Amino acid sequence: MNWRFGEVGWRLLPGAIATILMAGLLNVGLIKPLEQVAYTSLFRLRGERQWDDRLVLVTIDDTSLKQIGRFPWKRTEYVNLIDRLTQADASVIAIDILLSEPTPEDATLAKAIERSNRVILAQGETEPGVPLLPVPKFQTAAVGSGHIRIQPDEDGVTRSIEPQANRVWAFGVAATMTYSMLREAIAVPDLSQGLWLNWTGRAEQIPHYSFARVVRGEVPAAAFRHKIVVMGVTATAIDAAPTPFDRNPPASGVHLQATLIDNVLQRSTLKPIALGEMTLLFFAIGGIGFSVLLSYWRTGIQFAITTFAVAGWVGISVVLLKVNYLPPVVLPIGLMMSSAIATVLIERSRMNIALQRQSNQLQQRYESALVTRPIEDLDQFSPATSMQRLTQLTTLADQLGRSETTQAAIARSSSIGLIASDLEGRVWFCNPIAAPLLNIKVGSLLEPILVPNWIGMNEWQQVLRNPQPITIEKRRQDQWFCFQIEPLETRTDGVLIVIEDITLRKSIELDLGDQITELNQLSDLKDEYLSTVSHELRTPLTNMKIAIQLLKIAKTEIQKEHYLRILDNECNRESDLVNTLLDLQRLESGQQSFDIAPIDLHTWLPALLESFDRRTESRQQTFTLVIDPSLPRLNSDQGALDRIIVELINNACKYTPPNEQIVVSVDWVTPHVELSVKNSGVEIAEEARSQIFERFYRVPKADPWKQGGSGLGLALVQKLVESLQGTIEVTSENRWTIFTVKLPIHST
Repeated sequence: MNWRFGEVGWRLLPGAIATILMAGLLNVGLIKPLEQVAYTSLFRLRGERQWDDRLVLVTIDDTSLKQIGRFPWKRTEYVNLIDRLTQADASVIAIDILLSEPTPEDATLAKAIERSNRVILAQGETEPGVPLLPVPKFQTAAVGSGHIRIQPDEDGVTRSIEPQANRVWAFGVAATMTYSMLREAIAVPDLSQGLWLNWTGRAEQIPHYSFARVVRGEVPAAAFRHKIVVMGVTATAIDAAPTPFDRNPPASGVHLQATLIDNVLQRSTLKPIALGEMTLLFFAIGGIGFSVLLSYWRTGIQFAITTFAVAGWVGISVVLLKVNYLPPVVLPIGLMMSSAIATVLIERSRMNIALQRQSNQLQQRYESALVTRPIEDLDQFSPATSMQRLTQLTTLADQLGRSETTQAAIARSSSIGLIASDLEGRVWFCNPIAAPLLNIKVGSLLEPILVPNWIGMNEWQQVLRNPQPITIEKRRQDQWFCFQIEPLETRTDGVLIVIEDITLRKSIELDLGDQITELNQLSDLKDEYLSTVSHELRTPLTNMKIAIQLLKIAKTEIQKEHYLRILDNECNRESDLVNTLLDLQRLESGQQSFDIAPIDLHTWLPALLESFDRRTESRQQTFTLVIDPSLPRLNSDQGALDRIIVELINNACKYTPPNEQIVVSVDWVTPHVELSVKNSGVEIAEEARSQIFERFYRVPKADPWKQGGSGLGLALVQKLVESLQGTIEVTSENRWTIFTVKLPIHST
């Protein structure tokens, strides 16, 4: 018991040392500079991405300064730019220049800003907490403003931007919010914490045009139409801002704002994996576990495992960066490398101590017969002759290994088959387990017994020529065996063959593998469902938040009414989504109660579908209801049946193009009532039909009216039909799509 505890402690010790070492380096701040280097390297390994085509820069570059004059310029230059961009129908004009000093031309520029009604201004600060605002006329005329405060790290690279400072949104966030309300809805990221920049690529790859060329009309209007246009300074030595892709020469501050806008537009802001207590604990356990893993292998394999693990973590980090996550790099790699070094050093020292102790013990026991020089004399030798101890130990172990006493002990105590042979394949030892298993005895030749049942001829010949470790798992009838060949310490003495019955272990492995696969599938389904629900619930909330922000800055009653309508629609959308999810949950848990009563479909159904006549007529769709005259009364839940029919017809209206047909028919096909909803002009692909009743699934590119939806309607319909003991199926061919519901005439 004490030995086992001590052995476990030795295996844990290297990882503990590595963990303490890395914790100390982290505590004194020596990890941070290395992580900053790794940060830049990760982006370069990941490579550049495509900039969002809704973003374009107008740059005050060296050419513009040369043609227009030294900076700052007269306000009329900005008036010309704003007028040209407004005429080009730019969605947002974001001016990344501080216009805080009043001039006689301010009134003209203020009118241009107000006339454009799409200008966002930059706001700085004179010192922390003291804002540097635009000229009041400009601030009143603009639709909004945003702060441009950045805080670069020690290496000069800005990694994150505060989304809000002094109750003012960041410049890039304000520009994107304005675009979201004026042009198209954009899902804004979590603004309660810093926004980490996910660098897209080199600054020169952003679509950009010189200020001078734009005001002269040399750039076509199409370059700015429906886009966010950011104007800022990129001239040499002005507002320099290094990035992982632009170090020498560096990029400019306007490129930081462009990166933030690109991140928000593409929903790609970086999510750093913070080194919190749980993360540090995970790495600590991982470092200790890594040292335990290494302790089971020899040095060469330890080196290979460490190299593979380091390369693997780098690869994982690059993959995580591709999906917008920033993992720590230096800490885990440092843990692995320091664990490996500590493991090797500790194992070497332990091996040296163990060999010395064993040599001393064996010499004391067999000194008179095996050692030619007294032990006292050996202790006086220089360290170089300590190899003599190892030589004596090897010789003694070889003799003991061939002795009858050792063979008898192995035969009595071992639960596995052991066979020793020379390099001609002749057995000189086998224990009682191996003898009946292979029908072998001392003096037998191994080749006719092992080849080809246990090992191939070529492999066996290779073993005899140059013994190397080999491990093979073989199935013999209903049993599994592990067949191992190991060269003896002195290779010329031959090889040791070990045969172990691993049937139980294999059975456990197979069972565990099946269970793990099933658990992984369940975990994946859970994660996918939670992710989708989270996304669907967050989208209306995000839109409501944006509408509230814009409602606060709305200047006219028309704008206020517009934003209130948006809020009302998004509230209804959120409520419908939650109610549908609750209905699905009640149906799946069996908690939904049904009120079964007779329903006269001849009178009830036309009244229910009356509202669809006007809806389909407004969309130039033909709507037809056909009811079998012989149809009996249907015993079912009227509310559930109402929901089923309305959802199916809503679905048909949504996906039916103009000048096409929607036909609702009810037939009596003993013993079921068949309700069919079919629409023309559209087909559902075969691969989509297998997923159409899944939650949140929407048929790609099949919504001609651009209504959107939650993707829960058909999933709810299927659950309701099954709860009413019915079935539902879908067919789609020859430009017709048909949903058929079969309900028993008497539901229970």
